[in-house]
Amino acid sequence: MSEFSDYLTVSGTSVSESTVKGSRFIGIAMPCTCEEDIRSNLKRVQAEFPNATHYCYGAVFGGTNRSERSSDNGEPSGTAAKPILSVIRGNSLTDTMVVVVRYFGGTLLGTGGLVHAYTESAEESIKCASIRRMHACSVFGITLGYPDLNPFNCKCANLCAEPPKYVYEASVSIEAAVLVGKAEEFLAAVSEATERRAKIVPLSSGYR
Repeated sequence: MSEFSDYLTVSGTSVSESTVKGSRFIGIAMPCTCEEDIRSNLKRVQAEFPNATHYCYGAVFGGTNRSERSSDNGEPSGTAAKPILSVIRGNSLTDTMVVVVRYFGGTLLGTGGLVHAYTESAEESIKCASIRRMHACSVFGITLGYPDLNPFNCKCANLCAEPPKYVYEASVSIEAAVLVGKAEEFLAAVSEATERRAKIVPLSSGYR
């Protein structure tokens, strides 16, 4: 298992287009969290850009537990998939797939020309993308009395990665997601704010 830590990914789909010696290259960067996403992304791209000569791709997925898949889709080995993967890695991205669609323009580009064209197309698609940081968080369940709610909100809520979720019953139940680097500070703040009256239970870990 890799370290549970923050990572970068693309948010939404971005598209770039270029022409090299008559060949049309369309780079599409999109989210991809698992192998099933690869299949669905390819199906969507093929429907949007039908009858292309090649649909080459690279995908890095699994959060910080990175796995990789790629395809030259008929181009000479190492001229398309490898450059696309290199661009994704070079931008420190995961849960990201880049498909480069090529419509052949009649002129052979050679090995070096293909590597350059696929690299440039992948780079441009990522330059157009919105990059999102996924924050590694620990999630805690907190139960406290109503007299301790205001002290909690004043001293602890601002340490959460997102607004806490509250359930108001005989006591107050709170679900709080906290950046892993602030977890110890948060637990100490809850203990101090409620004079150790709050009950704290680790619930899960995940990304926000």
